[in-house]
Amino acid sequence: MGPSLNSDFTVFSIRSDLREGRFIRQSKSDPYRTDIRSSSENDFRVPDFQHRYPKARLNPLAAQCHDISNDWIVSLGIDKELDPSMWQSCMAAKFSKFIGYIYDDIEPKDFLWLCKTSTLFLAFDSKMDDGELADRIDWSCDVILDMNLVLLWNDPDNERLLEGLKSILDTLMEIETSRKRAQLHTIHADLVHARNKSKSLLDVNLGAFMSGFRELWLEYIEDLPVECMCRQAEIFQQYTAGLFSEQIARMKGTNISLSDCISVRRLTGGVMPILVFSDRMIEHKRRKSPVSHLPDSLFYGEDMQNMLAACTDIVSWHNDIFGFQKELLNNDHKNTLVYIVFHEYNCQSYTQAGELVLELLHDRIAEMELAYERLRSAAAPEFHPAIDLFMKNCRDWIPGTHEYHKTSSRYNVSNFSISDTGNSKKVEHIIKRQ
Repeated sequence: MGPSLNSDFTVFSIRSDLREGRFIRQSKSDPYRTDIRSSSENDFRVPDFQHRYPKARLNPLAAQCHDISNDWIVSLGIDKELDPSMWQSCMAAKFSKFIGYIYDDIEPKDFLWLCKTSTLFLAFDSKMDDGELADRIDWSCDVILDMNLVLLWNDPDNERLLEGLKSILDTLMEIETSRKRAQLHTIHADLVHARNKSKSLLDVNLGAFMSGFRELWLEYIEDLPVECMCRQAEIFQQYTAGLFSEQIARMKGTNISLSDCISVRRLTGGVMPILVFSDRMIEHKRRKSPVSHLPDSLFYGEDMQNMLAACTDIVSWHNDIFGFQKELLNNDHKNTLVYIVFHEYNCQSYTQAGELVLELLHDRIAEMELAYERLRSAAAPEFHPAIDLFMKNCRDWIPGTHEYHKTSSRYNVSNFSISDTGNSKKVEHIIKRQ
């Protein structure tokens, strides 16, 4: 039997396992067994989440930028790339509102860029998740290689990016379908043009999604220091590599472990590229006051990376808690942290698993704050303003995410109680609200 969750010791031991990378599986031959403890025990209720930060305010430009972002997406033809119901779902999500709860006081141009980017990648992620496309690796292969081409164009000899590209190509070559697509792709020939400056990136023929990304990327890197460009490029590269790995796992029907779930969610949540956009905000502040960018020695240091990883985990786990009811309705819940904790720690109900994930989430908040304190105390004073801005954005993600998850139709299932069988039944007000 797995450990009982009736004691504080078990909760803290699991949290310790999480920090140290050790995970205790229940002693079952098949941790993903199909026997159901009972539908009444497995009803899921969203746990109450209280945080220490000020309540999020909505950026007054959110509605306007939502319309602009949607019109831009349509102008690229991305709406035609998605199933009509999926397209409607993406638009109903109003991700500009999500961004508006997090970034309520930044420059309008920056805010619009974030809204466009989040809307583009919501649509991209939705298409990658489409069950009918799960075995159509050729499409995702082309898109991922096109993105790497865009990222490498201005720095085709960047060792970190080339190493990341090699890893992606190795993954593609492991699967017959993607191996054929990778061999047909023109990325190597196009990079020769990039090195020789014989062709403009705007002359490269790209599909709808990557045409939009190219536009955003060229806007992002304008006047930005090279090291800031490179680390954002690396983050985008890791994001698409994570999405592809996730797609392959779905194809193979692989049962994902708790440690793998945390690693994959950190890559595919789409949080890190938005956090690293702080570099662009710092660049804009430099035009008005002396603010120094973080050097790579600080950005890639242990404390900074721990701070960013903790924030990414917090947002992803919060998403898994508040999105679990709808994921369960759609029978798409088996890669969520709630489901995996439920099985690996032999929880008595999904509600209990959700409460445990919430415990882990609070622990990550404390770790994020500790990493910030260590980072700031070790850095020279000239870098404190940049560190403080990064941390402000990390903190703002927490109340912003919570406010959006409470109110968005993407997560709010007000008339259903969900059981382990995947069936739903109407009840009265089962969702706890803060």
